[in-house]
Amino acid sequence: MSDREEQSSTPRTGMLAALRNRNGLITEVEPFSTHQKEGDVHFVRVEYTDFDEPQEEFVLWEREPYSYVREPRQLPEVEQTDPMRPEDFDALQRAVRWTALTPFLDPTDPSKASELTFSAPFFGAIKADDFQLTPLVRALNMPRVALLIGDDVGLGKTVEAGLILSELLLRRRIRRVLILTPASLRDQWKSEMKDRFSLDFNVVDREATRDLQRDYGMDANPWRLYDRVIASYHYLRQPDVFESFRAAS
Repeated sequence: MSDREEQSSTPRTGMLAALRNRNGLITEVEPFSTHQKEGDVHFVRVEYTDFDEPQEEFVLWEREPYSYVREPRQLPEVEQTDPMRPEDFDALQRAVRWTALTPFLDPTDPSKASELTFSAPFFGAIKADDFQLTPLVRALNMPRVALLIGDDVGLGKTVEAGLILSELLLRRRIRRVLILTPASLRDQWKSEMKDRFSLDFNVVDREATRDLQRDYGMDANPWRLYDRVIASYHYLRQPDVFESFRAAS
């Protein structure tokens, strides 16, 4: 193994990692001594950067098969016998910079305070108008997002909410989402989030809870099991349902 390969195989904070068939960002590395001939291993915290389900996990790096790290500015390996054409290489470089670096942009970094770069409008199946980006800009400038979107009917309030949710998930500022709607709009919100932003939500109601408890036991709590939930606010107001929700919170 060359010095470059040996260096790139050692995890360090801030490096991109691939393990368990997922891509992630290494946020913490702690050496761990095994007192064996193989030397120290590394206790690593990885924040997976999948678009649909961001989450973190702690692993022993040297015990993970088929895992590797990539330097932040290292391009992915492309199997090609002939030299790559300049225009193909430029396209590859732009694609890697856009899909890999933009989600990791830290808006709290003072040195990047002027760099407000969006990812959500380009990941979703939408064509956002300028006025629909205004709530997104305001949300990203808030330490704790609290917005009341009061646009007229038909101006895309669902799109504006989906843009904010997608961007916050990409930036790992939120992990769990609860959408409360009238009962007649639950399926519409579920379809909009899936078709436009590839965000999967579970509709929680009395029937869904009963099916869940039949499959997993009476102690199964949908508010704890699902990270993205759509429910009717009339349903959540029921005393037994609200008590189950508070237990999961």
